Amino acid sequence: MRARLRRLLRALLFPRTVKYRLLRHLTAVLVLGAVGSAALLVSYDTVHRVPAELQARSVPAVQDAVAFRKALREADDQVHRSYVDGLMDTVGPGERYQQQSGAADQALSRLSDRQIEGDDGRRVVEVLNVLHKAYQDAVNEAAFYRGTENRPMREQKLHEAETVLERDPTGVFPRLKELQRDQLASIEDETDVTAAEKAGWMVAVTALLLLALVLLLAWRVLWRCCGRLFSGWLAVALVLVGLLAALPLAATYDTQEKLDAVHSALVRVDDTDEQDRIDAEAVTVRETIASTSAAARALPWVAAGCGVALVCAASGLLWRLYDDYGRD
Repeated sequence: MRARLRRLLRALLFPRTVKYRLLRHLTAVLVLGAVGSAALLVSYDTVHRVPAELQARSVPAVQDAVAFRKALREADDQVHRSYVDGLMDTVGPGERYQQQSGAADQALSRLSDRQIEGDDGRRVVEVLNVLHKAYQDAVNEAAFYRGTENRPMREQKLHEAETVLERDPTGVFPRLKELQRDQLASIEDETDVTAAEKAGWMVAVTALLLLALVLLLAWRVLWRCCGRLFSGWLAVALVLVGLLAALPLAATYDTQEKLDAVHSALVRVDDTDEQDRIDAEAVTVRETIASTSAAARALPWVAAGCGVALVCAASGLLWRLYDDYGRD
C-alpha cells in the first residue's frame, strides 16, 4: 500500500505520462481554485459589509453628536439673548430655549443608544447627560432670580451655566469634542484597508492568476499530447477566472473610494453647526452608502462564479481523463 502511494505521489510530482500530467494539473486546479475562491469571497465580503455597518450605527452616532452640540449651542445663545434683551424677568430663558434644550436631550438620548466607543463612550455620554442637567438647573435658577436687586445672583448662575459648558477639559463641549474625535478615529479605522485585507486580496488574485496559468498549461497538454485543439470546459473556466480576478477587485476599489468619501463627509459634518451644510453632507453620506448596495448584493454571484469556474475546470480535465484513460 505504501509503495503504491509512493508511486502515485512520484507520478504526480514528476509525471512521465500524459495521464499523470493531467492529474497533476487537476490537483493544482482544485487547490488553487479552493484557496483563491475562499480568499476572494472573504476579502470581498469584509469590505462590502462596512457600508451597512456604517449606516446602522456609526453615521447616526456622529450625526447625533452634532445634533446635540448644535441644539445646545442654540439653547445657550437663546439664554444670552434673553438676558441681554431683558426678557429674563418676564419670560425666563424663552420658548426657543425650551425647544432647543429638549432637542439636545433627545439627541443625547439617541447618542447613548448608538455610540460606537464601547464602555468608554458610554461613560462619556453618561457624564454629558449629568453635565447637561447641571447646565439646565443653572439656567432655571438664573431665571428664578428676577429684578434688579437679584441681578448679581442671576449673573452668577449664568456664569455657572457657561462654566459647565465651556470649562476645559471637564465641560460639556470639551468632552463632546473628545468623543467626536474618537468616533471619527473609529470610523477611519473601520473604513481603512487593513494589512490583513490587503494580504487577503493578494492571496486571492495570485491564486486566481496561477489557476489561469495552470489551465493554459493543461490546455497545452491536451493540444500537444491529446490532439484536442479546443476545450469548451477549459475555455469557460478561463473566462470566468479572468472575470473573477478583475471585476470583484474593481468593485472593491470603487467601494473603498466611497467609504473614504463617507469618512470625509462625516469630518465636514463634525466641523460645522450650519444646518444647510449638515443637511447637504447627510444627503451625500446617505447617497454614497446607498450606491454601494449593488456591489454588496453581488456576493452570491461572485460565489456562484467561483463554483462554476472550478466545476468547469475540473470537469474538463476529468472528462478527458475518463474518455482517454478511463480503462488504464
